[in-house]
Amino acid sequence: MPSASWFWKLQFFSWSGILVVTFLSLSFWQNSGERPTYEPFNTIFQCGIGFLLSLLLKPIFDVAWDAPLALRTFVYFLAVAVIAGIWTLLRMETYTQLSGAHSIWAEFGGWYYASLFIFLFWSALYCGVKYFILLENEHKIVLEMASFHEQEQVRRLHAETIAREAQLKMLRYQLNPHFLFNTLNSINALIRLKRQDQARDMIVRLSQFLRHSLSEDPIKKITLEQEVRAVLLYLDIEKTRFADRLRVEVEIGYTAKKALVPSLLLQPLAENAIKYAIAVSESGGIIAIRANIDDQTLAICVSDSGSSGERIDEDPAFSGSTGVGLVNIRERLQTLYPDNFRICQSRDTGGGMTVNIRIPAEYHEQATPEAINEPT
Repeated sequence: MPSASWFWKLQFFSWSGILVVTFLSLSFWQNSGERPTYEPFNTIFQCGIGFLLSLLLKPIFDVAWDAPLALRTFVYFLAVAVIAGIWTLLRMETYTQLSGAHSIWAEFGGWYYASLFIFLFWSALYCGVKYFILLENEHKIVLEMASFHEQEQVRRLHAETIAREAQLKMLRYQLNPHFLFNTLNSINALIRLKRQDQARDMIVRLSQFLRHSLSEDPIKKITLEQEVRAVLLYLDIEKTRFADRLRVEVEIGYTAKKALVPSLLLQPLAENAIKYAIAVSESGGIIAIRANIDDQTLAICVSDSGSSGERIDEDPAFSGSTGVGLVNIRERLQTLYPDNFRICQSRDTGGGMTVNIRIPAEYHEQATPEAINEPT
């Protein structure tokens, strides 16, 4: 309802109703005989005067609307009492002039009571309509605010998603150059040693590894089985360099193979083991990868047999040779599993290093733990 027109609609319908009720009750029912000719005119005139007097109540009501309840109630009743008294005097004077009956002033109380009742009814109607409009406006504002906050939340979530994807891509791309530089150095060493066949074999394996890493979306997760296959491809490249000095052990539970992990999660761990255990040991060593499902958690363990030298990759900050190894893994896990993961590093009594990772066990919809039946 438009704010400028609702009052006039209220005026028209309320005083039209009062006019009809007054005409039926006073002009029709109480004059069973011949009715005076001035009665219709008197009824219309009195309602017209009431219509005009009610216009004086509106600014008074509007000014006192924001006042405290007690003060507002007092002002409203005082205004209604005064306006009702004025209307009573005008009604009685008009009736006296038209009918010539001067003895009606003794009935002032009854006339005033009727006037007071009508203006109280008008006041209640006015306040009720105004409250209804205010509630409608407040409800509209609440809906608009809710819609605005919902849109803001959608935009914020969209921005957070974009930032999260950008962060994951940045962390992912830190790994490939680090591994690539080491492998190219190894290929260069093989060429200088005139071991062309091994160099060619390493180049082929490197291309296969890079094709795998570049084809995988850094945002999406892959199964642990695919991730282990990629790590083994990397270790095959290193076997070209270390030959029998490098041995690999893999023990993955059947249901753990189908669990989802971030792509290239294990490669930095294998790279650290190569650099700080296998490469510095004359006899080489063993890199072991184990995983199983423990209480809806995927537990992954990557360990090496160690070396006699001092391990520089076992600092509390989990930093690798370029400062991105285990730090990168922790940041990726923090982004993907906020406060719902665990990564810890420990040194074995024999000198080897062990890294344990625990993340929630997640599966593709068609590969839930209930749907995976381990062969007997």
